[in-house]
Amino acid sequence: MSDETNAKTERRRVLIVDEFSSYFGAQNDRLKEELRAIEGVPNAAYLVKDGGVFVFDKLVQLVKERQKEQPAAQLQEMARSLTVEELALSLIAEATVSAKEAVEAWGVVPVPYQTETLAAMDTATLEARATGCIILHRPFNARLPGDYQDEGDVKAAFASLLVGGVLPGNGDFTYRGQPMTLRDPLDLALLPARPAIQETTEPAGWVYTALGNVEFEAGFEPVSEAMFNAVKETEAKWRGDIANAAKHAQERAAEVWAQAAGLRLETLNDPTDEVPEYGEEDFPELRALYPELSMLSDGSLYSLFDVFQMECRFINGWSANRDDDFLFYLLGKVANSKNDHDTAKEIGEWVADALLHGKALDDALEFGRSADRYNQAIGKLAHRIADAMRFLAEDKKATDLRGHPITTMGDTMRLGRKFNAGSVVVEQKLPQ
Repeated sequence: MSDETNAKTERRRVLIVDEFSSYFGAQNDRLKEELRAIEGVPNAAYLVKDGGVFVFDKLVQLVKERQKEQPAAQLQEMARSLTVEELALSLIAEATVSAKEAVEAWGVVPVPYQTETLAAMDTATLEARATGCIILHRPFNARLPGDYQDEGDVKAAFASLLVGGVLPGNGDFTYRGQPMTLRDPLDLALLPARPAIQETTEPAGWVYTALGNVEFEAGFEPVSEAMFNAVKETEAKWRGDIANAAKHAQERAAEVWAQAAGLRLETLNDPTDEVPEYGEEDFPELRALYPELSMLSDGSLYSLFDVFQMECRFINGWSANRDDDFLFYLLGKVANSKNDHDTAKEIGEWVADALLHGKALDDALEFGRSADRYNQAIGKLAHRIADAMRFLAEDKKATDLRGHPITTMGDTMRLGRKFNAGSVVVEQKLPQ
């Protein structure tokens, strides 16, 4: 495969900062950045050591309190960074608490766990009501033993997990001694039928796959290396096939436009749609750009194009333009009116590909729906396995029990400035 085929154009990142960003997280962010940079202060939300739990948020609070207590003269005599360092290192022990206090007083949740509320339908009110909660291992999408009715019991379980404890009970598999049960099975055999798609010898070029840059890691019992390889290969083959189908549809879009009168696009008409007053001046240009869509009322054409621009082009306040993707978006809506965003466009491309290969409209629409079902299912399976493998890859490096690194809003700002950075100053003038 040529280098040109493999080349990827880096998409520009846009970070919009308004005046409120000056206040977002500003109360403690600067102090957090100073503290995490000090040698001897763990750069983690928590760190378990000798049965105790260092809590970063408690250290932040203690340092702030001590700074307020110090005489102004003392602050003037030494550099502030040195003062913060001295304070922080002297308060490490005080910021180290019991697992119970870490969870109950400081809201510490042991990585990688989380809770999920269980709900049941109240037959009297027909509304969902909470019936308890369970503890989940998020990267494995697995639940730990036990249903918890009381918040105190959940916190006690978290306190045990925080210091490496194991919750008793049964499970389908274990990890580091902890029994767990998958919430949904991981099995290629449970995928919906893969729709037959016209194959081509032409390479698809680069396509995104969830498992593309993920390697197998041992330790997650539900996924063997053989299964990992099978899912990775299946996902890659499918993604390549649908990418080629989309490319084929795009290349022959003119032929699909020529069939527009017979594609049931009139089913997208909504009698409640109207051209808004602010769009009346520009609408004739939009209508002229799409002569093939005469079956759509003025209101529906305007409404559908407006939603397409917002969902697929992220433009609010567009100018009329000719866009083949609009036809594919409409086809995706014909296949299922609930389809939206890029999903509608992609399904429309697959429907168009089927039409171009001679399928009748009903068969082509069903192909689009079947392809979407399979695409979502193989994508979900691959993403779940990728999450588990990435967790294993990081977890095997761990030498202690600690929380996630400390991050601030400033980190986000700096990240935004690293890639294709530029600045635009926009002034907003409100009427007096």
